[in-house]
Amino acid sequence: MGMFSAWIEQQVNARCMKDSNGRLVFLPHGRRRAGYYLDSASDYQKIKAPVAIYTVASALFGVLGSTSSIIIVLGAVSSDRTGSLASKLEFGLIIYLIFAFTFQWLPMLLLWRLYRSLLRELCSSLQEVSPESMGNLQKIPSPMRRRGLIVLFGCVLVMLGTLFFLASPQCMVTHSTPVHTQH
Repeated sequence: MGMFSAWIEQQVNARCMKDSNGRLVFLPHGRRRAGYYLDSASDYQKIKAPVAIYTVASALFGVLGSTSSIIIVLGAVSSDRTGSLASKLEFGLIIYLIFAFTFQWLPMLLLWRLYRSLLRELCSSLQEVSPESMGNLQKIPSPMRRRGLIVLFGCVLVMLGTLFFLASPQCMVTHSTPVHTQH
């Protein structure tokens, strides 16, 4: 659980920077929008949970939504033995868009709306950063950034390898009837 906790901590810290006085600034919508000072550990803990939940939930919706959509498309297209490649691709694209919208994009949109309204409520009690201080923000160093990218790249490779294996002709079960010859 240590690496997962460190990854969540990195995701929360990616939305935070330090001003020239060393004060922690929370940037819920990036550097171009308002930032808020996190003056105490309780302020940091208050924003940590929603940011962590949003990050994990959006990653799960992204991975599971796209993977399930691809698997459904592979199943639908592979069962259709007739038709041209262009018609299969068109059918697969339509099916993918429908299921990606249902399993990935719509849940992520609803999650974003909930997260945005929750952040508005949480940030209302925090002091807003002045525009002069917003120009002098510095990133917080993160040793987990490289490790996280390596793990993410490895997970993507494993998922793609699994999908290619499942879509390969050797994996698909074919039933053929033996031909008997008469002597």
